[in-house]
Amino acid sequence: MLTACAPVVCQAVRVRGMPDIMPLRRFYLSSALVLSASACTGNIGGQDAAPESAAAPARVRRLTRDEYNKSASAVLGTPVDIAQGFAAEDTILGFSTHERLQVTSLLADQIDTAAVTLAEQGKSQLSDLYACPKGKTQDECARSFIQRVGERAFRRPVTAEEETDLLALFNQGKQGGTMETGAELVLQALFSSASFLYRTELGPDNARKGQVVELTAFEVASELSFMVTGGPPDATLLAAAKAGTLSSADEREAQARRLLKTEAAQLKLRQFFIEWLGLGGLSKVNKNNLVYPDYSVDFRDSMVRERDAFIDAVVKDHAGSVEELLGAKYSFVDETLANFYGGLDRTNVDGDTGLGRVTLPPERQGILTQAGVMSTYAHFDSSSPIKRGKFVLTRMLCRTVPPPPANVPTIPPALSEDATTRERFAAHTNNPACNSCHRTIDPMGFGMEDFDGLGQHRTEENGKKVDANGAVIAADGTTNLGTFTGGAQLARYLTTSDELANCVPLQFVRYAMGRDEHASDTELLATMRTGPYRTDHLKITEALVSLVRSASFTQRRLPTR
Repeated sequence: MLTACAPVVCQAVRVRGMPDIMPLRRFYLSSALVLSASACTGNIGGQDAAPESAAAPARVRRLTRDEYNKSASAVLGTPVDIAQGFAAEDTILGFSTHERLQVTSLLADQIDTAAVTLAEQGKSQLSDLYACPKGKTQDECARSFIQRVGERAFRRPVTAEEETDLLALFNQGKQGGTMETGAELVLQALFSSASFLYRTELGPDNARKGQVVELTAFEVASELSFMVTGGPPDATLLAAAKAGTLSSADEREAQARRLLKTEAAQLKLRQFFIEWLGLGGLSKVNKNNLVYPDYSVDFRDSMVRERDAFIDAVVKDHAGSVEELLGAKYSFVDETLANFYGGLDRTNVDGDTGLGRVTLPPERQGILTQAGVMSTYAHFDSSSPIKRGKFVLTRMLCRTVPPPPANVPTIPPALSEDATTRERFAAHTNNPACNSCHRTIDPMGFGMEDFDGLGQHRTEENGKKVDANGAVIAADGTTNLGTFTGGAQLARYLTTSDELANCVPLQFVRYAMGRDEHASDTELLATMRTGPYRTDHLKITEALVSLVRSASFTQRRLPTR
């Protein structure tokens, strides 16, 4: 079944201030490849020639907005932020990096406009690349420009056919103009091309249909770079691709560890933790000021800064250790949150951000008990045991929680000054139709009731003592795997949980590979779950290295037709 495929379109490329000129196919990827692989899911065209477990399907993946910006920046040599104005990505399995990103009509128009803007910017910034010294013909200079800039844009060498087409376009733009106008038109074509907008995972051109193939060296380089840094391969990685060394797992690991030391890689890992934990919407969290007078836009910004600074410290100082993420007894907060957390003393305060390191009180531990997490998984005017319980079960333990039956209302119980939140929700979910799910959700969520809907620690609610006793119930609902009281005890439980340790590699594969797990990932996931990641404090960098070394990373199965 063929689903969710991006369209192939042709249109005339235009340069502002110039008449319409020769039509140029926007996409250099062949239409057959795009239709068979672009943003598609499921089997394509009949029975597989290879078993389903042999490899994940071949595909092409559209760049995200952030990846587009970094790719354009690599072409121009200066930072670019133009794609932030593009239509926002949706998420699948909680991640924006998935394989089903499409090009809607709106996005196609936005890409065309961006291509014009970037070409106008690039014609001056890249003038040294098309300047023609004495002894060189203009065609020679144009070819050199096309090859050098085209390799940056396509993340691989330009083919002879592409070079011929782009040279004709360069010369067409040069008629009645200059080398600059020719270069501008080529840049506009490059930024409009599918070879820029999409990353291929298709293997060599001469591969047979239905065959399991090794990705080309340049596909491996792109996959590795985008996974680690969120951007295209740098010169060192492209050189390794040209040298043919990326077929070696040791070389791929060496390149990954080199890139992991960069700031771009640290920001990319921050993005993983934010999307895995569902904290991307924290900057838009809103609360009822009558219920939570501490809430303000500035307070919300303080929560975002704590989230980012804490994750960055875990990534930089602890190689992204999930044990540290959940078990740390410190955080980084400004004066607002230091007071909110109980008048904590800050050390090493940054003069620009106002953030300083604090030792957390006993009721708080790691990221789970941060105000940003507790307020994200809460309602506008109250806490939410159901949201919090589902959050831990689905995102941290990789369990599936089905939606409520259609005949069961999902509106939270009304506020009451005579009852605690736990009492209100216990009555609300005491419905036989809800019991199968809520017998695992509720004990988890109720155990975090020592935090209100803004993330303030509490021992009383409406004059009653808060009951924050919780339990981790097995997925079948029959076995109590552990009890805890309060969010900090739950965080300590999770740091030693095999279920969480096994979940994180799966979540990382979903994020890094842009898809759900495939039958061919069985060996990879087993290695990740028992290898250095598992024995070294659940360091996400070690999970990444295991992925880079695996056959799942380099092999794909072509469609049968």
